[in-house]
Amino acid sequence: MKIKGAMTILNKRCEFYGWTFDELIERLDNGWDDNNSVIVAYEVFKMHQGLVWSGYNGNGWTTREKRDEQYIIWKKMQKTAESPLHSTETEI
Repeated sequence: MKIKGAMTILNKRCEFYGWTFDELIERLDNGWDDNNSVIVAYEVFKMHQGLVWSGYNGNGWTTREKRDEQYIIWKKMQKTAESPLHSTETEI
């Protein structure tokens, strides 16, 4: 899907709900669930703005630089965390 098609879908969804475009985007940013075509259009819109998805540390759409920073933080946390699932000791 290209940005023109994404904008058409998002604008039609705004008309359907009676919301402004900004209201729809804000609700989608906050976890509003909608049908698949609206979610894909939203993702295309965000990528067109130059953002990338980052699930590290609870982040969402962000810049590439901030995503890379969050990855480094997440990686350090993984190295220092002691998980009982990965422990070599066994309890009896």
